[in-house]
Amino acid sequence: MEKDSISTAHHRASILQEARPQYRLVIPADEPVSRQVKLLRSQWEEMFGNKAPSEKPPSITLACFSAREEMEETLMRWIRRICDQQVIFPVVLNNFSAIPPQIVYIRVQDAKPFAKLTGLLTSLKDFVQDERIFEKPFIKLGYMPDDAPTEAVMQYTHQMFHAAFTARKLILFKKDGDRWQIVSQFPFRESAA
Repeated sequence: MEKDSISTAHHRASILQEARPQYRLVIPADEPVSRQVKLLRSQWEEMFGNKAPSEKPPSITLACFSAREEMEETLMRWIRRICDQQVIFPVVLNNFSAIPPQIVYIRVQDAKPFAKLTGLLTSLKDFVQDERIFEKPFIKLGYMPDDAPTEAVMQYTHQMFHAAFTARKLILFKKDGDRWQIVSQFPFRESAA
């Protein structure tokens, strides 16, 4: 009997968890860098035959979480407050790296501005569930197929790449079925007050 009540409670909790929308908070790359990343992803698909991420635009994910629908306005107010404290900053992308065994990404050279921002994002923890705040900024390039030779990974991650853009805003996305839809955009300040 006790096992049945635990199982039922677990089932209810999982249903409630599934009903919460998923969100993603990103810094988008600007258009010239987005074009470069999209070209790299296209080449990736040709080389390795698996689909690369299709974020529109390519971006640096800072946080993923789920939240009750009725918390969305509160979340947006908090994110706006955080962005009101953040001044635009340069982002330099430099070469490739991997998170074994599968993810290959474009490295961000200086993570310090992101550390301040992700530190401020921890204030959202009271309003969200399943939060993941990414302290190591990067732009995902693709997934290495399971059968890809180690040499191919090494060869790819040792290529040279350099690009830069200015981080000007955060974009909050919400998952709607299989697609991510923009909920809102939150600009950073142009200069220090």
